[in-house]
Amino acid sequence: MNKKTIYVASIISLSLTTALAGCSESKPSAGTTDGDASKAKKTVSLSMYDRGSIPPEVGTIENNLWTKWIQEKTNMNITFSPVPRGESVQKFNTLFASGSAPNLIQEYDGVFRNQLYNQKQIMPIDDMINKYSTVYKDQLTKFPLLKKLGMKEDGKLYEFGRVLGYVPYHYVLVREDWLKKLNLKAPETTEDLYQIAKAFANQDPDGNGKKDTYGLNLSTTNPGNDLWVDYIFQNTTWILQDGKWVKDWDRLKAATEFKKKLFDEGIIDKDFLTDKNGKKAQQDFVQGKTGIYGTGGGIRGFYSSAYETLKKNVPDAKLIVIPLPKSSFGQFTPPFNPPVQMTSVVNTDTKDQEGVMKLVDFLSSPEMIKASYFGQEGVHYKVENGKETIINADKNKKEVDWLSDLRMLGGQYLYNEFDTQIKSFDTSKPMEKEFVDLMNEMYKINITKDRPLANITLGSYMPQLPSDMDFINKTLNDTTNPIKDLYNKAIVSGSGYSVEQADQEAKSLWKKSDGDKLEKWYQDWYSKNKDQLVTPKDLLDMNFK
Repeated sequence: MNKKTIYVASIISLSLTTALAGCSESKPSAGTTDGDASKAKKTVSLSMYDRGSIPPEVGTIENNLWTKWIQEKTNMNITFSPVPRGESVQKFNTLFASGSAPNLIQEYDGVFRNQLYNQKQIMPIDDMINKYSTVYKDQLTKFPLLKKLGMKEDGKLYEFGRVLGYVPYHYVLVREDWLKKLNLKAPETTEDLYQIAKAFANQDPDGNGKKDTYGLNLSTTNPGNDLWVDYIFQNTTWILQDGKWVKDWDRLKAATEFKKKLFDEGIIDKDFLTDKNGKKAQQDFVQGKTGIYGTGGGIRGFYSSAYETLKKNVPDAKLIVIPLPKSSFGQFTPPFNPPVQMTSVVNTDTKDQEGVMKLVDFLSSPEMIKASYFGQEGVHYKVENGKETIINADKNKKEVDWLSDLRMLGGQYLYNEFDTQIKSFDTSKPMEKEFVDLMNEMYKINITKDRPLANITLGSYMPQLPSDMDFINKTLNDTTNPIKDLYNKAIVSGSGYSVEQADQEAKSLWKKSDGDKLEKWYQDWYSKNKDQLVTPKDLLDMNFK
């Protein structure tokens, strides 16, 4: 993976040092920054999630060292409106009903933001960007997906967002030492995957003289990562076929038949369905009992919960990352975390659009992004060999670590989550160096244009369903959905209940539960709005250098 060049470091260092001069007690300096005391300060308001995470000695969500710093940097009077994170929608509804909602609404819930649009409680932002913006306007030009995702049906822009960069979330690991011991090559097709998994389960790859190993896992610790075998078959519920958005059954049936074969032949853990959180599968892996392991999530968490333990239990274990093997439907790459996320809208009651835009530009700036991660250079961190090193972990925990909600706008890709986690490892230590190399290879394999995305688009970019269609979708396609239950029953029932039976019953249930209406809604949406769909090309064409 190419490392990003953080070109703003010196500017940020200078500006932060100036703005927070005398911050040895972590209190930003008083006074204005633009030296024009005669100019009336603009007054704006914005919402801030209140997670109850700010230490009392630092202040409150409305008034702390960083809210003061932001006001000084912008030379504005800013009201920070606290919104309980777990009850944000209820709080916003109350604020709007009382006419006291802030100018800038920061909320992750896209359904709620869409509700505000339908109720005409938010305003278009095209004009304010064109007239008053510099930073955010530049990001719109550099990352067109920001505009595509922020636009509503009337063709106008309503939502601000942030650019996160690429963060792979699903990956497949193989015990390379087992491959060498059994004189096998890494699997490239589903037939290879079956044969190698079978060998791992039956040919005593750990050399203990017992038949106590598994070929691969079907349950994982991260929600959704049990789909890794489904992604191989492009079993993702919906596909685009002959220019239409359709519900697929062939891929679902093929994926189920493959899983059933693994189950019937004892290649996988037969209790995988009861391993709801994947803890048993992870325990098998770290004990050196699983040859092919599909997993995902944050790499720092995977290192501490699994990789480090595996290496302690089995010091000679060697892992490689592989692409998803090729199936009869093609070869695909699994989905990754959304590289762009919309987060903020502007209240229609807002009078000072210039003030709001000035605030958005500052919150979107590289200066703000770096401060929210590391604090002040020389006070909270120092730069060593091009890497930010925390000076005092306890100090940062108290004064900086709760600032993530100040990153709801802007170019977070400058300190993208994957890179930040990679930088947290000490590569002078052999085990950590080995892991970093493995994860960098995983990034190259899973963030690529070489293989199409298994899904039509990423989950958070799917068309927004109306309430009646959303109810049908949740009924049929939830992670504990009845359709999936029928196919799981076929996997574990031996000859008592076939995949063909499950397929017939599932199609009947789909029809009875108005699945055809849901399919028609998606088809109609796609025929009218295909240009609004975020395509894999949109996703992978972004340049984060």
